Amino acid sequence: MSTTATVPPALAEIWERHHAGVLEQVETIEAAVVALMRDDLDDDRRARATREAHKLAGSLGTFGLAAASERSRELELLLGAPEALGPSSLPRLSELVVAVRDDVQAVLPTSPATAAPAPPEAARLLIVEDDLPLAERLAAEAARRGLGVELAASPAAARDVLARLRPAGVLLDLTFETGTEDAYALLSELTGATPPVPVLVSTMRDTLTDRVEVVRRGGRGFVSKSLPAPQAIDGVLRLIEHASAPETTLLAVDDDPAVLDAVGALLAPHGVRVVTLSDPLRFWSELDRVRPDVILLDVDMPGVTGVELCRVLRNDTRWATVPVLVLTARRDPESIERIFAAGADDHLAKPVIGTELVTRVRNRIERLALHRALAETDSLTGVQNRQASTQALERLLRLATRYEQPLALAAIDLDRFKQVNDVHGHAAGDAVLRRFGTLLSESFRGEDVVGRWGGEEFLIGMYGMSGENARERLGDLLAALSRERFDGADGAQFTVAFSAGVACLPDDGEDLPALYGVADAMLYRAKQGGRAQVVVTG
Repeated sequence: MSTTATVPPALAEIWERHHAGVLEQVETIEAAVVALMRDDLDDDRRARATREAHKLAGSLGTFGLAAASERSRELELLLGAPEALGPSSLPRLSELVVAVRDDVQAVLPTSPATAAPAPPEAARLLIVEDDLPLAERLAAEAARRGLGVELAASPAAARDVLARLRPAGVLLDLTFETGTEDAYALLSELTGATPPVPVLVSTMRDTLTDRVEVVRRGGRGFVSKSLPAPQAIDGVLRLIEHASAPETTLLAVDDDPAVLDAVGALLAPHGVRVVTLSDPLRFWSELDRVRPDVILLDVDMPGVTGVELCRVLRNDTRWATVPVLVLTARRDPESIERIFAAGADDHLAKPVIGTELVTRVRNRIERLALHRALAETDSLTGVQNRQASTQALERLLRLATRYEQPLALAAIDLDRFKQVNDVHGHAAGDAVLRRFGTLLSESFRGEDVVGRWGGEEFLIGMYGMSGENARERLGDLLAALSRERFDGADGAQFTVAFSAGVACLPDDGEDLPALYGVADAMLYRAKQGGRAQVVVTG
């Protein structure tokens, strides 16, 4: 008896693409059953039919055909035991294969002529702002940069827009006549969506309370209303670029193309770029080409198993730590034990359930992001390390050059820091570095780059800031540090100061190496004075 099933909306297009191929797989099984009826079933045809039944058992459940998946599993077991095949098994085999065909045919693909076209949302910006002149200036600048723009004068109007499209990003004002609560509620709704909508907050206020609340609700940053429209849209473009570029690449290896396409369709909305491979024997060359962040392996594949591929990965130092998830139709404890013994991080049962796949992969991605953050952060000071800050500074340089904006670069060196360690102890020196890292994070904007360059040396990149403003910020930082009191190993208190050099694009150089050199030269000049000071070029 056939049962009614519904393909999940996210997989409707994939089902349409593979529907004919699934019927061909059923026909292969039917041909084997007919051959058995004629007593003419050879080992090759039986093996092919068993393989197709195995694939159907794994894929049909993913497309919502749970009953057909179970029937295919039973077909796989019956065809995979040649010693049990005979006249007595024919009635059950015939019943199962007819039911599977009926199940597949009952879920017809959607006609391309009636399929609803996807709205062009990828390049649209929603501006939620009740200051109409400001909103229009921002919209004009965004349009000049190639963005489609939707305007909403209130959170309620924004919800009406969101009901018909999903923007690539949202620029959200926090303050309306009705207060801030509805704006905060909208922020939570946007960041809690699946997938989340990236939000940049626009406000005249820039208090710590606001920043903490925005972070709690998943906001990506702040844009001051006092900024010129080009600089505000710069922030929006960075937000959209960061959100739209997949941060994680997953390599999925399975000999069933329908499963591979389903995995891609399920994960793409969550910012995962899925690269598929149906020939496991090409795994090693594809691995070097793709360089994935996460790997998904099917267990049962011709030529080489997923467990064997996992062992190969774990035996190579380059890939020993990459997260590996394994797909398997086997549920017995011995099979699961072999999967984990091979070094897999997690396993998923076939047929793949969309929500479970997304949850398991996102879990691995979050752990991967945590490891990356730890790898890019100086553990003592909490600011970026040298490698990460260098890459971030290069990005700021490209933006400054492209949009003809100033870029200030400051090099900082804590004065006589070796004496701090020698006189007061290394524990006191570490306390100084930790506190200075905190002061740096509190003193500079979220879009600034703050990095520990090595030892007691730090580098700061300030996009859109003139040399004069950079000097003022460094002066405030120096004053804040001078008020700090530190305890030495002998109980004596001491203070710390720093020297700094500032260079600014375009005045002091046309590229980042030139800025580094000027800043280092200014730093050297500052240190020669033997006292804490901030020097500037010119």
